Amino acid sequence: MYGGFASMYDALMIDTPYDLWAAYIDGLLLEWFKKRGILVLDLACGTGNMTLRLAQMEYDLIGVDVSEDMLAEAQRKSYEAGFNILFLKQDMRKLDLYGTIDAVVCVCDGMSYILNEEDLLAVFKQVRLFLNHGGVFIFDMNTEYKFKEILQNRVFEDEGAGGESYVWENQYDPQTKINEYHIMFTTSDGETFSELHRQRAYTPENVQALLLEAGFEAVVIRDGYSGESLKPKSSRVVFIVRG
Repeated sequence: MYGGFASMYDALMIDTPYDLWAAYIDGLLLEWFKKRGILVLDLACGTGNMTLRLAQMEYDLIGVDVSEDMLAEAQRKSYEAGFNILFLKQDMRKLDLYGTIDAVVCVCDGMSYILNEEDLLAVFKQVRLFLNHGGVFIFDMNTEYKFKEILQNRVFEDEGAGGESYVWENQYDPQTKINEYHIMFTTSDGETFSELHRQRAYTPENVQALLLEAGFEAVVIRDGYSGESLKPKSSRVVFIVRG
């Protein structure tokens, strides 16, 4: 996953509301810490879209992702923007930092790629290990409602401004709770390649129980980045967790 896609990712994700998400997270961090400048880990940082936005808000950042290609894009963008951000290639289940951090964020359903409870618990335990006491862990996940009722077994197409495009065939299995994205990409030069992405639907209650088992003290659950209570038709759930 996220091999050849890395060079096309930003062009095809141009409508993703990163600015809205960054503003929401900034508001939470300011409410929590009463200042900027704290050390934030961007988990599953991808091409660094959230990393760079938070850096522009004067937070100190570390970015972690399992994809070397996505990290190369993030590093390039960071250098061009004049930031000295540490990017690490790591599997979030085996997170290993050089020290502790004040806050952890994981946006754009990066956590939904963890496909079983054992691995999800492992991620939570590693985050808890490196998160300072009194810190905050903010992440989002796709909901089962989104997989079942919005994405369904449908086909989606999109094209970037540079001529890049994809055809995405979606399949959701309500028994396994696994959603598969079969994606055929076409570069601006006409070359094609495919990737298979899998995500898992968890109930908020299940995720909350795993967070508490991992040693977190309190969990707040919200509807996406709206700040409102979770609804039956919420497509994205945000967890705000006290370390």
